[in-house]
Amino acid sequence: MASFFRAWYVFVGLGLLTFVFTAFVGMVPVQVSSAVSLPHDLIGNAGRNLRASLVAITDRANLRADNAALRDALADAEAARRQLELRVQELETLLEVRRNQSPGAVVVAPVVGWSRSPAVDTLTIGAGRRDGVVRGMPVSAPEGLVGIVVDVSETRSVVRTLLDPQSRVGVAVRDKGGQGVAVGEVGGLVRVDRFIPEATVAVGDLVETTSFGGLFPRGITVGVVAQVLPQDPNELRRSFLVQPGVDLATLTDVVLFTPQ
Repeated sequence: MASFFRAWYVFVGLGLLTFVFTAFVGMVPVQVSSAVSLPHDLIGNAGRNLRASLVAITDRANLRADNAALRDALADAEAARRQLELRVQELETLLEVRRNQSPGAVVVAPVVGWSRSPAVDTLTIGAGRRDGVVRGMPVSAPEGLVGIVVDVSETRSVVRTLLDPQSRVGVAVRDKGGQGVAVGEVGGLVRVDRFIPEATVAVGDLVETTSFGGLFPRGITVGVVAQVLPQDPNELRRSFLVQPGVDLATLTDVVLFTPQ
């Protein structure tokens, strides 16, 4: 019973304090309302900050994924652009050879290997039967004659170059005529023996293919006369050395002609 009265007195006292406070103060001071609302605001702010952090983390992850996808797409586009650029270069080479050497040029192939020794001088090219390559196809480049196809597989072919000792190319001197056969020579030169001249052969003259032998189109540059060898006074034929027009060591692509 005593507890009941104590609770009643506390209740009445609080009521009187509330009446007095509201009657004389008029409104709750800002400091009191702020103090009361502070815990609630802290909880609300913490929740909002947590949500914002989660959103930011998700956005960064998505951004990284988007950047990775864009980098991959850019790399693919760059690779495709480079392949297209190489294809354009191949077609330009083919057109140049058709225009300046022979309309029979049909295939452009990359050089993938070079075998050189005193007994053999061959190139391996990245084209074969599936690309229409057959044995006996003349091989050239914009700078001049390279050789002839001697072996073919499905995806590769072997070219005997004009530097090979077994190579035989019918030649003439441009604007001076004549008739002879060029043979591969050790040391990176081509030797023309027993050449039948129509005019004096001199260092610097251009040597080109003829139809002699029926292997190569006429008029393809073989090289430049590098040395005219001494002539026997009783011999009308001449011999000279030719510096090939094509540098096989730096050759990257070749053009193949339809066989004669």
